[in-house]
Amino acid sequence: MKLQRIEAGEYLTPDGRFYVRNTYYSNGIPGRSNTSSGWLIEDRSGATPFQVSSSQKTKLRRVDTLAQAREIMARIIQRDAQAKKLCDAGWRKQENCQPPGLCWLSPHTGKLLTQTEALLELSLML
Repeated sequence: MKLQRIEAGEYLTPDGRFYVRNTYYSNGIPGRSNTSSGWLIEDRSGATPFQVSSSQKTKLRRVDTLAQAREIMARIIQRDAQAKKLCDAGWRKQENCQPPGLCWLSPHTGKLLTQTEALLELSLML
């Protein structure tokens, strides 16, 4: 995944959705503001709240390396593209499903499936 360098320790994805910064450079004073080093990922679209605990979400995620940040952003972008593909094919996403994870309603069978199962069914129906 390509990142555009803004300035020392700050990067932005080409679409502007994700902002990544090195905690070493936070607040403009190198090494003074945070005791832990690493990278912070911010989803500026607000579409991907990162899970902190079972009941708490945040728009920031801390990782140790820039490579980990790139990997996480690539997975999120891939997951969102797959979700769009399902929506375009007539699938509906249900919110607050029980059990968690079974959230895609099949237009063919009427069953709730996981995203992976839904993509498999979609590929079999085409």
